[in-house]
Amino acid sequence: MVKSILRNLFIGFGVYQLSWWIAYPLARVYDKFADRIIYRGDFAGTVLMPLVRTIPYALVAVGVGACVAWLVDSERPFRWAIFPAALYMYFGTISYTWGRPPLFLDRVAQIVDATFLGVACLVGALIFVRRQATSTQTLHVTPG
Repeated sequence: MVKSILRNLFIGFGVYQLSWWIAYPLARVYDKFADRIIYRGDFAGTVLMPLVRTIPYALVAVGVGACVAWLVDSERPFRWAIFPAALYMYFGTISYTWGRPPLFLDRVAQIVDATFLGVACLVGALIFVRRQATSTQTLHVTPG
């Protein structure tokens, strides 16, 4: 039991760490396309800008959630995707560096960014678990 839990935690952390090796080059390419987008107003700058800027990271986070749900040894693999989602949310909130003291809207943007990555990870795991459940149901149906 403890061996299985430790293995699943290492899988979650390892896939999370590997995701950054994929996400950084993808984000560099994406930034070349999204670099000239201008956001006017508080809502666009605070909510929309972090969502648009983190799309490549979110796509990789979806893959992380699906990989964790696929690789762990558990009856409920979706629950193990909570661990890398929590890592995305935790490190997403502490990894910011500011050139000036952050304002309230800066902190809101930071939280939106981190939450988007965590939710994307959980969505990837949910998609994998749902597809796996429907594929096993169709295999067990016998024509009557």
